[in-house]
Amino acid sequence: MTLKEKNAEKARPLLSHQEDSGELGGLMHCSDLLEEFLATIGRMESEYMQAATAGWSAQGSHSG
Repeated sequence: MTLKEKNAEKARPLLSHQEDSGELGGLMHCSDLLEEFLATIGRMESEYMQAATAGWSAQGSHSG
């Protein structure tokens, strides 16, 4: 076995481990993006409901 073959054999487990951790890191990154997206949607929904409620209250006070 040559030195090049020995080094290639040692590098294989490291490469496969890095690929696996890269996939996991990608999933974690997607999870973070999803959480941020859902938080933004929730915040926008809350602001919309507050504005709609304020508009409803303003209409009710002007009609009486």
